[in-house]
Amino acid sequence: MSRYNKFLWIVVAVLVGVMVFQFFFMRKKPSYHQTYYKSEYIFSDNSTAVSIHSVAKFAFNKADDMKKAVGEFQKMSRSDKLKAYQDMFTNLSKNTKVKVNVIDYQSTMTTFGATGLKIEETGVISGIMKKDGKNTKIGMGEVEMKLDENSEVMFIFPKDVKIISVVPTPTTVEGNELIWKGPMDLKFPEVEYTKR
Repeated sequence: MSRYNKFLWIVVAVLVGVMVFQFFFMRKKPSYHQTYYKSEYIFSDNSTAVSIHSVAKFAFNKADDMKKAVGEFQKMSRSDKLKAYQDMFTNLSKNTKVKVNVIDYQSTMTTFGATGLKIEETGVISGIMKKDGKNTKIGMGEVEMKLDENSEVMFIFPKDVKIISVVPTPTTVEGNELIWKGPMDLKFPEVEYTKR
């Protein structure tokens, strides 16, 4: 897979916060740019399901383009969005050999100011965590992303978890929260941990 394709997949499937938006609007090339992005992966020590909460903000050059994006988003049913979300992970799985299953997905889109757009997504997935004896390993294979300025990815673990290894090194570590901040090129983190 080319570096561009890896970047595209991480944007629409792994970071999740722009999945529906990018999938339906990148092809139309409206005049907008991302101004903010934050994605939180919340892990549990008694489940292999991962909760992902993401927020993305965009600024459009034209109010009409923003209105069109909102209109297209609102036309999609919840089942359409869920299917698109699952399809993204299914295609990603073909390239990474990591089978990701979608358990739940919800999204909202709101506007602010004359040309601002915010998307919030909450998904629950399984497949990126594997038990290895007493330890748990997290990984997505060879998937890369480009984090722009004002972008970050956060892994949040329970307090009774001991982190054994992390690749690549986080920008910041706050207790059991690992944070990677842009601008940077980031390989999807591989983390190994165990219960204390």
